[in-house]
Amino acid sequence: MLDLLMLGRIIIILLVLSACSKQKNFEQIKVYGHAGMGMEILNSVYHENSKEAIEMAVSIEGCEGVEMDVQLSKDNELWLFHDSNLSEQTNGENCVNELTSSELSQFHYTTFYKEKLAKFNDLDLAKLKGKNIYLDLRHYNECSYHYVDKQAFISAILASPVYQDSAIHVHIILSTEYWINDFINSGFSVYQEVYDEEKSTNIFNSYPNLDGIVIKNAIISKEKVQEVRNLDKKVIIFEMRSPKGIRTALKKYPDAVITDDIRATLIEKY
Repeated sequence: MLDLLMLGRIIIILLVLSACSKQKNFEQIKVYGHAGMGMEILNSVYHENSKEAIEMAVSIEGCEGVEMDVQLSKDNELWLFHDSNLSEQTNGENCVNELTSSELSQFHYTTFYKEKLAKFNDLDLAKLKGKNIYLDLRHYNECSYHYVDKQAFISAILASPVYQDSAIHVHIILSTEYWINDFINSGFSVYQEVYDEEKSTNIFNSYPNLDGIVIKNAIISKEKVQEVRNLDKKVIIFEMRSPKGIRTALKKYPDAVITDDIRATLIEKY
């Protein structure tokens, strides 16, 4: 009987140690919301990139920031929108880059709450304080088939109240290499989105001043994550929409994840 009691205690101790080990292993991984509360997921109450979705995401305890898609209007103001053309998800038409802020302010998403298109500078600064904000810049105008004015983009971000607030930590995500040096030279914290595993380390040969990379969960292995981190660079993993995908990403031990399900990710983390 005594042996059974002792065995039970040992099992309990091992379970506790295992739980503590899990928390210790994952506790350094930061959790960020993808375009607010996530994209293409049923439990997202509000449309991605809406003011409501972003402010709800950063209000969740344990969520340390948010990624958002940023586009430049015709009159060089910053707007939050993911797709190429407004007609895909709103009551408007044309590309963000082809319209003025006055015109864009008339549009809303065609979802239940009909959230208005959000201007970056209209976000509530008080709710963003202490958070990491990742701006995924849309550099190409799909309507005119031209690159967006890079310098106008830089100037607009530098002048924004969000960037100028020292309590808010703004980072830039680029999907084109042609803009990297100009953004770094302008003083930004810059991450490059890469599309294959080999590029995840090779990119730093050409751009040693990059802070890190952003990469899809399906593309990168745990070993490659460690290679990048050994270079003293950061790895942020995104595109995971299931508990299994979230667990897989966390077990690669990146610096952060951009998740489509904040609450499920926090459960897995702790």
